[in-house]
Amino acid sequence: MLLLFWEAGSGQVHYWVSEEAKHGTFVGRITQDLGLELEELVPRLFRVASKDRGDLLEVNLQNGILFVNSRIDREELCGPRAECSIHLEVIVDRPLQVFHVEVEVKDINDNPPVFPMAVKNLFIYESRPPGSRIPLEGASDADIGANSLLTYRLNSNEYFTLDVKRNDEEIKSLGLVLKKLLNREDTPEHHLLITAVDGGKPELTGTTQLKITVLDVNDNAPEFESTIYKVKLFENAPNGTLVVTVNASDLDEGINKDIVYSFNTDTSADTLSKFHLDPVNGYIIVKGDIDFELTKLYEIQVEATDKGNPPMADHCTVLVEILDTNDNVPELVIKSLSLPILEDAPVGTVIALISVSDLDSGANGQVTCTLTHHVPFKLVSTFKNYYSLVLDSVLDRESVANYEVVVTARDGGSPSLSAMASVSVEVADVNDNAPAFVQPEYTMFVKENNPPGCHIFTVSARDADAQENALVSYSLVERRVGERALSSYVSVHAESGKVYALQPLDHEELELLQFQVSARDAGVPPLGSNVTLQVFVLDENDNAPALLPPGPGGGPSAVSQVVARSVGAGHVVAKVRAVDADSGYNAWLSYELQPAAGGASTPFRVGLYTGEISTTRALDEADAPRQRLLVLVKDHGEPALTATATVLLSLEDSGQAPKASSRALSGASEAEAVLVNVNVYLIIAICAVSSLLVLTLLLYTALRCSAPPSEGGCGPVKPRLVCSSAVGSWSYSQERRQRVCSGEGQPKTDLMAFSPSLPPGPISGDREKQLDVETDLPAKRCVATIPAWKAGSGQLRYSVLEETKHGTFVGRIAQDLGLELVELVPRLFRVSSKGRGDLLEVNLQNGILFVNSRIDREELCGQSAECSIHLEVIVDRPLQVFHVEVEVKDINDNPPVFPGTQKILFMAESRPLDSRFPLEGASDADIGANALLTYRLSPNEYFSLEKPSDEERVKRLGLVLRRPLDREEAPEIFLVLTASDGGKPELTGTVQLLVRVLDANDNAPTFDRTLYEVKLLENVPNGTLVIKLNASDLDEGLNGNIIYSFSADILPTVKSKFYMDPITGEIMVKGYIDFEETKSYEILVEGIDKGQPPLSGHCTVMVEVEDTNDNAPVMEFKLLSLPIREDAPLGTVIALISLSDLDSSVNGQVTCRLSPHVPFRLVSTFKNYYSLVLDSSLDREKVSVYKLVVTAQDGGSPSLSTTASVSVEVADVNDNAPAFAQPEYTVFVKENNPPGCHIFTVSARDADAQENALVSYSLVERRVGERELSSYLSVHAESGKVYALQPLDREELELLQFQVSARDAGVPPLGSNVTLQVFVLDENDNAPALLPPGPSGGPSAVSQVVARSVGAGHVVAKVRAVDADSGYNAWLSYELQPAASGARSLFRVGLYTGEISTTRALDEADAPRQRLLVLVKDHGEPALTATATVLLSLEDSGQAPKASSRALSGAAEAEAVLVNVNVYLIIAICAVSSLLVLTLLLYTALRCSAPPSEGGCGPVKPRLVCSSAVGSWSYSQERRQRVCSEEGPPKTDLMAFSPSVPDSGDREDQQPATVDSPSKVSL
Repeated sequence: MLLLFWEAGSGQVHYWVSEEAKHGTFVGRITQDLGLELEELVPRLFRVASKDRGDLLEVNLQNGILFVNSRIDREELCGPRAECSIHLEVIVDRPLQVFHVEVEVKDINDNPPVFPMAVKNLFIYESRPPGSRIPLEGASDADIGANSLLTYRLNSNEYFTLDVKRNDEEIKSLGLVLKKLLNREDTPEHHLLITAVDGGKPELTGTTQLKITVLDVNDNAPEFESTIYKVKLFENAPNGTLVVTVNASDLDEGINKDIVYSFNTDTSADTLSKFHLDPVNGYIIVKGDIDFELTKLYEIQVEATDKGNPPMADHCTVLVEILDTNDNVPELVIKSLSLPILEDAPVGTVIALISVSDLDSGANGQVTCTLTHHVPFKLVSTFKNYYSLVLDSVLDRESVANYEVVVTARDGGSPSLSAMASVSVEVADVNDNAPAFVQPEYTMFVKENNPPGCHIFTVSARDADAQENALVSYSLVERRVGERALSSYVSVHAESGKVYALQPLDHEELELLQFQVSARDAGVPPLGSNVTLQVFVLDENDNAPALLPPGPGGGPSAVSQVVARSVGAGHVVAKVRAVDADSGYNAWLSYELQPAAGGASTPFRVGLYTGEISTTRALDEADAPRQRLLVLVKDHGEPALTATATVLLSLEDSGQAPKASSRALSGASEAEAVLVNVNVYLIIAICAVSSLLVLTLLLYTALRCSAPPSEGGCGPVKPRLVCSSAVGSWSYSQERRQRVCSGEGQPKTDLMAFSPSLPPGPISGDREKQLDVETDLPAKRCVATIPAWKAGSGQLRYSVLEETKHGTFVGRIAQDLGLELVELVPRLFRVSSKGRGDLLEVNLQNGILFVNSRIDREELCGQSAECSIHLEVIVDRPLQVFHVEVEVKDINDNPPVFPGTQKILFMAESRPLDSRFPLEGASDADIGANALLTYRLSPNEYFSLEKPSDEERVKRLGLVLRRPLDREEAPEIFLVLTASDGGKPELTGTVQLLVRVLDANDNAPTFDRTLYEVKLLENVPNGTLVIKLNASDLDEGLNGNIIYSFSADILPTVKSKFYMDPITGEIMVKGYIDFEETKSYEILVEGIDKGQPPLSGHCTVMVEVEDTNDNAPVMEFKLLSLPIREDAPLGTVIALISLSDLDSSVNGQVTCRLSPHVPFRLVSTFKNYYSLVLDSSLDREKVSVYKLVVTAQDGGSPSLSTTASVSVEVADVNDNAPAFAQPEYTVFVKENNPPGCHIFTVSARDADAQENALVSYSLVERRVGERELSSYLSVHAESGKVYALQPLDREELELLQFQVSARDAGVPPLGSNVTLQVFVLDENDNAPALLPPGPSGGPSAVSQVVARSVGAGHVVAKVRAVDADSGYNAWLSYELQPAASGARSLFRVGLYTGEISTTRALDEADAPRQRLLVLVKDHGEPALTATATVLLSLEDSGQAPKASSRALSGAAEAEAVLVNVNVYLIIAICAVSSLLVLTLLLYTALRCSAPPSEGGCGPVKPRLVCSSAVGSWSYSQERRQRVCSEEGPPKTDLMAFSPSVPDSGDREDQQPATVDSPSKVSL
């Protein structure tokens, strides 16, 4: 699209149209107003565009009229903005012109007011005070101006009015105002209708229904069905027994209706321990022991408290009367015991006084008493519930020493209960029994050498009597033992009967000591008896073995004996004799032969138990003539004692000894053999025995170590004696406290001894030493018979006032009982009172009963109406009991006492009038009129006292609320409650009542202001503080704690933008604040306290958002005319640009500029509209695309800018021919290449584009020799690839030169040519060819005659060969093949010359005919060969001149040198061979590690060794051409001559012909 220029419109046209106008509505004659002709509209491409407005307006091209095309909704187009218009862009081409038309859209009243919801649910607590305002969300009207001005009205009702507030900015606040108290119990729901009317003509309305649910508050206290519950309950009712179910109801709902039952806080601990109240169901059940005897009536105060806040409560009283059951067993008290009783006491003797009682009442408390049968006692009733226990028959203490008399007391209940008491009646002893030993004789065993004073035995005699009569003393019955008195050996302890050994006993001196011990009691007169003791003295190993002399004249220490050397083995040569004074094991001796000092073997041995010394073998000459033997004699005691005997033996030869017969000798020999065998067996036995001995010792040591530690050496233990019974059989005797004592070491308890028969019987009579009188009588069931005894004739009654002084006269008790004063002391007159201590006492001088200590009736009898002290007056000789009742009279000595001096009451200020608060009354320990109480309350304006009436069985005391409480006015109220009794004088008690008024949530939170106005910059960060609100609440605690929150009617957009801290009241930003999105926010805030029910306050926060320069200009490109031809004229229009900025004022003013140094410029056509036009000529080949940067910048501070890139593409014109990178290319191709092989690629570049740059290739045809070029080569038309159509032969064609033509597809087409030089590289495809030796010789054999006289090194023949190849492939080498026999050849051949020469001088021994095979080989890969045969004839020549001696000498020297050289050559060959092998290995490794080569004809990187222009060798540049052979892998190491190639040509190989060129050159 080419536009040279265009003219902008001269101005702007304005129209207006009403919204909702019908389709086709006339708007204006737009073509006429714009100055356009109707007939040019279509040719000039007249069109109308409106940004984002669709096809709302359209132009009729027939008449040029602008009309309404589709529905126009102002609210949809512009929302609540006051101004609304449609901007039209009218565009015409040829030349291009843009006109701007504004069509204003007028508002009509087409939208009714709309509330946020058709039905709104409000929840209001019934406790809200009149005047409370509940904010509402008003209706909205999409129209503007007068059409959106709304008024509201509310349907008629008696509870609410509508409140509409308007501020200076016409912002309305709508709310409901409560004008009458709500009562949920009367009306739980209210239904209202609010109507909103706009100001349009005609007016439109909208409605919303308000459904107000009245929420319950705790304004109704629970109420019991009955204020007093009376219940009867049997005592001992099991835990869990239901007593009563209390029930209360509450008119409230929800948790305010839920009731919790509990005991009053003043309930006694005893009641709480006995009963449990279910807090939910009101069940009172038993949980403790209910005892009629402890408490006959329980008064339980029960509270029913609801779960409201504050909670409300009601009270009731439960009277639980306890019914008696027969649950108390009778109680027996035994007193005045006259024990012990002599076994010779007369019948009728009084033993004890017994009183019985029962805590139960009625028949359950009537008790009868009985005694066990078959006892010599009986019960005699003396008074009500009083009995005497007397003797009924004679006693014998030795038959029965103690009587357990069981007394049974049984009550009259059903079933009856009984109690038993045991009386242990001890019979006093009379000395009528002598001491008696268990057996007449005792046997004991004592080890000799005992320590002096060792306890050896204990004798014990039993006396059936008791106390002094059974006190036994022991003494020895003196006699003489040998020459000494018995008392010098033993003694006996007089009290314990322990027998002691006064001196060590010696078994060898005295084996048996027999004596008697006498036992006497301490009775009067004393009685006694004797017992015999046999003491056996046990042996101890205290005597060492004593050696006996061998003969009458010999000494005891040495034995001398002469022994003939001729004696045989086993011959007894001497005998050692010894004795031991001990006995048993201690006297059992054994003999051992001590080894010789030098360790030499001795030919003698000694009998273990005989002491006989005998030979172990036959004696010989080697034995020493004198033998000195040491024999150790050892007993078997513990520890063993030893003695040593010396035996001197003299060995002598005896010539007179008769020769034994052969048979005798034979017998002796056999005996000796047997003896040897026996000795072996003996040795084995000795070893076995020794092992057994060692094992036994170890076992014994282990058992000894594991045994428990024994007592002292002479202490008593429990030995087990194995004795012989009367019938002669063995048995274990009874374990006894006797012990066998030795002088030292541990006592032995496993001794086996013979003992006389021991008759069974008790060991000791100590059991009857002491008999204790039992005074505690357990309640055991018993039956007793008591003999009759004379009781008192009646009962006396006295009275005394409590708190009387000490010594106050009560009565003349001795006179009233008929007792004489003089007999009071002799008859042991005494007064006792059960549990009363010494309150009353009798003066034994005058017989007057007086007050001895303080008497407190309340302490004695508590609340019992009757109180008396029961006295028991007892006199002896004879025993009499009198019963006296002393009544204690009450006086007013106890004031009323409240449970505490101060009581704190907690009352909610919301409690209704006449609410009752129960109080715990005072208690008075007195009885009767002294305990009648009256109450009065200190004057106050809030409470009155509810006093109990005399007719009420339950004294209900409580406070009644007469005036509403207000915590804010009086948080605490102090009262004094006084209680007065009816005594004279009256006594009073007081308690302070502290009434703490608990806060009720009766004050709503109040904000400092109802409207807060705040200005806030847009784009502030999250967390920015907008405002901190503050509300106050007069309540306290939770009721005064305020939670801030947004109103439930707040818009979601406000919730997404702002966050309110519920504790501090801070409103903070939490979302993106955008002035362009919303310019102000209306936030409704509630402050709700934590009371129940919660109360709330409201306020409105108006947040005005201020604009910041946060929106960059927006740039839009339209009508782009791209691409532009490179030959386009100046002024051509490229694009139209429109700018906009969402900011306002200066922030929205935008300017536009273009990046410099481009052939374009911006031209302003209208406000914020620009055109991009061509400013200078273009050349696509220099710059094909222009990246234009257009910058739009606003006027804000700091300013914002927007950049937009426009890619202006220049369209191509075919003004450039294809061009090759260089005019000539050189290509190297191996001969014998396969047909169709790719040898090169040509590439030409065309600076034009698209079709103009599309290049095709072709050959420039010419003749090559006799053939056409196209028979050798071809070129691909599109890719430029050159192919060899047939194999090339270097020998036939070394160089092929031709041209390739390149043409583009432009109109007209343009083209150019390039020259290619193809060098054909040689391959080794020709074998060496042998040349004939002469004109007549054949090529296959060379014949030559050689004189034998030639010397070493003489050339005898020459082999000639040529190779048609070139270079290495034509470089020939010659080798002489070894002879078939392996003999060393006389000749050698030149490696590269082919000359055959001698290696030494010829001699006669050499064969006359020599046949040589010469191998001719080139250096190609693979190498090709040819073989030449050389025939040599050796002939003698007589005419040959003789060599001089010098020559011969030189030849010898030469031969020696040659030999040396050969050595060197061999060394060199070896070195070179090694180097060769190493090189081959290295090469193979490198080849194997190299990357795989490409195809045989693919491009590779050959390394060419070329000759430079100056004739020196150098490496050519690595190139992508490759020499291809017909078969086998490509060669990359060819050496060849190459023409000089200039550097510039190589650099130009970077074109498509050469893709990449390495920077390194390698061979």
